[in-house]
Amino acid sequence: MTLLEDRRSEVLRALVEEHIKTGEPVSSRAVLERSRLSVSGATIRNDLAALEHEGLVLQPHTSAGRVPTAAGYRYYVDHLGPGRLRHAAQERVSSFFGDVHLELSKLLRATSDLLVEITDLPSVVVAPGVARENVRAVHIVQVSSDQILLVAVTEGGRVIQQRGRVRVPVTPLEIEEAQQIVSESVVGQALADGPNLPEGFDEGLSEPIREAVLAITDCLHLAGSTGTEMFLGGTQRMAQVWQDLSTVQRILEIMEREAEVISLLAGAPGTSIQLGEGLDMAVVSKAYESGGEAGSVGVIGPMRMNYKRVISAVEEVTRELEEQMGNRTD
Repeated sequence: MTLLEDRRSEVLRALVEEHIKTGEPVSSRAVLERSRLSVSGATIRNDLAALEHEGLVLQPHTSAGRVPTAAGYRYYVDHLGPGRLRHAAQERVSSFFGDVHLELSKLLRATSDLLVEITDLPSVVVAPGVARENVRAVHIVQVSSDQILLVAVTEGGRVIQQRGRVRVPVTPLEIEEAQQIVSESVVGQALADGPNLPEGFDEGLSEPIREAVLAITDCLHLAGSTGTEMFLGGTQRMAQVWQDLSTVQRILEIMEREAEVISLLAGAPGTSIQLGEGLDMAVVSKAYESGGEAGSVGVIGPMRMNYKRVISAVEEVTRELEEQMGNRTD
């Protein structure tokens, strides 16, 4: 960069951070006070005019200061220096993960609530897939004479439920025997691999037991290919975060589409920052890994969010969550 480009970059940084703080158009005087530049007000005004010409800032009214555009925010986040989580927030995160002892789905939901607490913004936590997790136990609940509920527990602490139907009526004793047969062939195996039933396993079995084994096997295959769990937090705060109700409605519509939210969080490796196109929305996210499967943690807010604080929160929570989940599989 030339000296001029360096200076304008600093002017843009100061303007964005002042606008994040106040929510108001930023004057050249405010930029000068916030920046680390030893230049005149006229120079700042010239740089702001140049930034406006480049599409990085705009002036809402002729007598007002300037605000960042989406392109201005993009430049800002792409050149953002490292931030640090406040001590109180750091202590809260450490305390949470030090004390928490929850089944995985409840842990991920609580993690989403924790992010809301320390960022004051809606959050989302996507669970890792279960296909590669090894099965710790299989339990079958008989719902009716021909319907069952599979409850599979993985070594990572995941509890997966899947309903199935047996083609003939079965008794509780027959279900118990079928459960034993399947458990012997699936416990310790990856859920995606399903039961490794030995050849001729059904020799001498009655038709109800054989059909129950096949139904349980089908349930396990379905459980291994089920969609990803997603936990949203802080949606009740959206009207406070975005004052424009039409924006709130559009973002709610996006958050109701699970695949779209997961796609938003599936950015580049490391910490990802995505900005909405034609929508006042920014998503800060980071992936984590458990048992060979990937999940993600993210915060959703307006473009005028405190990126340094949110990025620090997402990175610290993701690090602690990954460590917590690693401890569960050791």
